[in-house]
Amino acid sequence: MTPELQHRIDGSMRPFDGLCIHNNCALSLSQLHKLLIVANSILSVRYPEIWVFSDWHEHDGFIVDSKPKSWTSMNATLASNRSLFDSREDDAEVRVAVYPPAFDWLLRYNIDQDDESDYNTALCDFDFSVADNLNLTELTDNLLTRFPNLLTQCDSQSWFKNNYGG
Repeated sequence: MTPELQHRIDGSMRPFDGLCIHNNCALSLSQLHKLLIVANSILSVRYPEIWVFSDWHEHDGFIVDSKPKSWTSMNATLASNRSLFDSREDDAEVRVAVYPPAFDWLLRYNIDQDDESDYNTALCDFDFSVADNLNLTELTDNLLTRFPNLLTQCDSQSWFKNNYGG
């Protein structure tokens, strides 16, 4: 987490005051790719500015800073399964995390792979936390309806507290 996002988890502030949509079993790289394309198509229209960081929350809880990123760069990441695979962090359980400056939501994904020669066998995780009373039902309903056997939802703050690796 970033220092501010960690503060927000502890205080149950947005985006951790709402729900979290996450996979309920490991995802394939192709499934993660499809999820991120759906999320990207809706979020990029509503949120012109985004920030990104390497999230060590599940790994060891290391606190890091974020940096601005463009949707053009995100689109390049989502150009193919290979480009998505190449966007991963090298350590296990370290997620790529994206959020807007207003902290309305936090989108994270993880790609774990031991065998880089066959990147399509990577096991992946996805979660999307959205602030309470934020009108992003177009995205949340779309994700849950489109991927009913892959995704589930829960309380965001509990999700993060239960998955802390530090």
